[in-house]
Amino acid sequence: MPSHSPTLATISRLCLLIFLELCLIHAAVGQLAKDEATPRYRNTRADSDVPPTNHETSNDLLCTPFGGCEPCPPDAINLPFCRPFGNRRLMHCVNVTDSASQSPSDPKSDPHDSHKPPHSPSHDSTNHPAGEVLAWESCGRIVEKESADFYEFIAVNVVFAIIALGVLFFRSRRMELMQARQLAARIGLLRDDGIRREPRL
Repeated sequence: MPSHSPTLATISRLCLLIFLELCLIHAAVGQLAKDEATPRYRNTRADSDVPPTNHETSNDLLCTPFGGCEPCPPDAINLPFCRPFGNRRLMHCVNVTDSASQSPSDPKSDPHDSHKPPHSPSHDSTNHPAGEVLAWESCGRIVEKESADFYEFIAVNVVFAIIALGVLFFRSRRMELMQARQLAARIGLLRDDGIRREPRL
């Protein structure tokens, strides 16, 4: 009588390996998303050889990320700052050249204090200091959303794996019973109608 235990063990081992690989992929993607979502300060400057357009300037701009990544609305999903992941982040930009040319009234005050982004998450331009420009930058993956999608994917695969193992176990038991019945009929313990035959003395 063939044994089906090695088959079950092999399938269980394969499911475990797939689960471990998915966990490693999730950890790598999560770390990459965290690195991309880390706030950073940058000094953006247009190329001096390229003439400025409506959205470019030859002055130095100091842009500060304000808030976290958020999904782009449907009407802006094809814009450059929404690529490649469909997420964007608000940026507060100030002109460093103009800020340096203005002398503060108090010599002890920080010249950049007047250009710090407000703590309110509102995007209303009336709450921002004069000379500050609001812009959007392309943002990486949102860690919370990616984690939720990953765990949902794992849960669905676990459900399918449990169903598949249940069907396999039921089919294996049924095959074993059929083989045992055929073997018993072969050696004459059972009649064709399923009634047990009494052994002859």
